[in-house]
Amino acid sequence: MYTIVWDTSAPHHPRVADERVQVWVVDDQASFRLATAAAVAATEDFTMAGNCETGESAIELIPDGTAGIVLMDIHMPGMGGIEATRRLRAAHPDLIVLLTSTYDVEDLPPEVANCGAAAYLHKEDLSPELLTRIWRTNR
Repeated sequence: MYTIVWDTSAPHHPRVADERVQVWVVDDQASFRLATAAAVAATEDFTMAGNCETGESAIELIPDGTAGIVLMDIHMPGMGGIEATRRLRAAHPDLIVLLTSTYDVEDLPPEVANCGAAAYLHKEDLSPELLTRIWRTNR
């Protein structure tokens, strides 16, 4: 299975008419940021809003009142993705945060279940179809 949904009870608001779904990528690997930008560009009604290398910079980058999707790497130097997800969800309840990594589901740290992430996405599974499906399921 490609995704685990933890928090489907919190309502996520759909994009405003004529606006594209904003996507942020937080990952210390430039290659994944580039691959994600390509996947987002190929996804109808989605657009790259920004990308950064650390959890700290994500907290600074994402503006108040923001809705959209954040693809958050679990393991990064400095603040890891789990703590960054907690902080982002507290500050931006309308964000859908997807934790990403190359971990198998059974190897995920137990903290992923209560950090506020909507799902876990294995990096190899990233695709326009999957982004669209996750957005529709979690908004």
